[in-house]
Amino acid sequence: MKLFPLALGLSLATATGVLAQQPAGYRIRLDLEHVTNDRVKVVINTPTIQEDQATYVMPSVVPGSYSKKDYGRFVTGFKAFDKNGKTLKVKNDGPNLFVISNARQLARLEYLVDDTWDAKQDDQFIFQPGGTNIDAGRNFTINHYGFYGYFEGYKMQPYEVDVLKPATLYGATALSARRPSATQDVFTAPDYVTLADGPILYAQPDTASFSTGGARISVAVLSETGAVKAADVSRMLRPMSEALTRYFGKMPVPRYQFLFYFPSLNSPLSSEKGGYGAMEHSYSSLYFLPEVPDPARLQSMVLEVASHEFLHMLAPLNIHSREIGEFDFRNPQMSQHLWLYEGVTEYVSQLVQVQGGLTTPAEFQARIKQKIDKAEKHPAVSFTEMSKHILEAPYQDMYENVYDKGALIGLLLDIRLRELSQGRQTLRDVLLALREKYGPTRSFEDAALIPEIVALTNPEIGTFFGRYVQGAEPLPLAEYLGKIGWVYQPVANARIKAFGNLGFAYDQSKDQFRAAKTKPAQNAFGLAEGDVIVAVNNQALTMQNAEQLLRPLVEPATAEAVRLKFRHGSGGAVQELEATPKEFEVQVKNLVESVPSPTPTQQQLQDALLKGS
Repeated sequence: MKLFPLALGLSLATATGVLAQQPAGYRIRLDLEHVTNDRVKVVINTPTIQEDQATYVMPSVVPGSYSKKDYGRFVTGFKAFDKNGKTLKVKNDGPNLFVISNARQLARLEYLVDDTWDAKQDDQFIFQPGGTNIDAGRNFTINHYGFYGYFEGYKMQPYEVDVLKPATLYGATALSARRPSATQDVFTAPDYVTLADGPILYAQPDTASFSTGGARISVAVLSETGAVKAADVSRMLRPMSEALTRYFGKMPVPRYQFLFYFPSLNSPLSSEKGGYGAMEHSYSSLYFLPEVPDPARLQSMVLEVASHEFLHMLAPLNIHSREIGEFDFRNPQMSQHLWLYEGVTEYVSQLVQVQGGLTTPAEFQARIKQKIDKAEKHPAVSFTEMSKHILEAPYQDMYENVYDKGALIGLLLDIRLRELSQGRQTLRDVLLALREKYGPTRSFEDAALIPEIVALTNPEIGTFFGRYVQGAEPLPLAEYLGKIGWVYQPVANARIKAFGNLGFAYDQSKDQFRAAKTKPAQNAFGLAEGDVIVAVNNQALTMQNAEQLLRPLVEPATAEAVRLKFRHGSGGAVQELEATPKEFEVQVKNLVESVPSPTPTQQQLQDALLKGS
């Protein structure tokens, strides 16, 4: 979901002369060495204010996030001072605005910041990758917009953030950094937008890096139990990074920083509702993912999330509207192109994996089916209209659809482009052309993007956008998937092999796996809801091997028998039973499968899409 410098050592009595000499902009001091009541003190030497009244803005919404956060509610003890240390009058205007009188005399701000990760996980809770963590001596997760803001009208002035920190902690970030000593870091940015785009992860140093496609890729990891190491994550990410290099020809950025926080499964910081994920930034991404003990599951999770976030270096970093490039943190105006920023990004992240051999064509097809399943749960609306008003009801509740219908829009658009051009033009070509024209520092006008894409491609693409992106017509799934030799049916009868209607749930408090969503008559083992699974094929079931042992019970790949040890309830005797999967006639929603004998045209288009040939 989207995602500090130079110790002054000055007393108030001696600050006056230095303030007159300092460069324009904001000079911020964060003291991470002296944390009081889980709060960090922020001191800001302010730029010269030209107005009698100034409004200090803490962000309400931030890029890459599509709901209100109101970071100002975590600020306490806000005070403003003139150059002589005299306090100036301050009043609040809502949770995020601090209005300062006699602002021409303003020289310094001081306040305390509480972290967001420890807040109650209610409807106002901030998704961890977009929030802040203060864990004295161990970790500081710094999303800058959670610690400081800007003065209205002075957002584009330079920032220098001076961090005093424990010598044992290293601050990983994509920002420009100087490290004068073991206890001091200095981070700089030309403006608030750039600063907010570069989170910092302070932790015991655990880092790794590699190069591909002309870019240096760095990885920093904090794992609460030490189970996940940066070197391991780096090995997971390298093939995906190399696949991206092959897709683009070279990396769209010269450097990139992955920041990972892995809470333990029993961590008090873990999401109560199981919400994990990441926030994208132009040259980095920040992750909050569980310490999954099974290496295969861990790798699958990391790649699934990281491939999407990594691709945001193309859009919106290199391709974005003015609403994104000049983001208004106070009263944001949203772009109508979430189909591009999130949808196409998600599609390309899946495509790159299958083209790079990281997933199989069957897995790619299965993920497309999953996106169809999820997309149909949302009402049919104009995607551009939804995007433009994503912060408002009823569209805010449709946000998840940008990853599902948005990805399907990307797939169908790519198929149509390839078909119309006889394979000479792909969605990748369009993205690279837009990147070449715009890049990180140039924004497009929101209303001009779709006409520009049509001009780059074919008038028929304008019809596609008009009907399925700007309009609310259902996506032509059967027609377009048929072009690559896939069959799509909204409802179909199918025969499957299964052990019946059977699921499993993990009871964290007892470290047990239990049967779920089933009844004895509905599965081959006679399992009842809540029965404890002890062993599968004489292997004791643990969190480490759960994926390997339980997956074949839910999705059997063969007709082989499985021996299961289980007990009814927590105190029942252990029972043992062997069963084989049986064939069931079922009704399948959103069937997606390959035709047995595709035509040469279908095969050619499918190969070009899935193999990159």
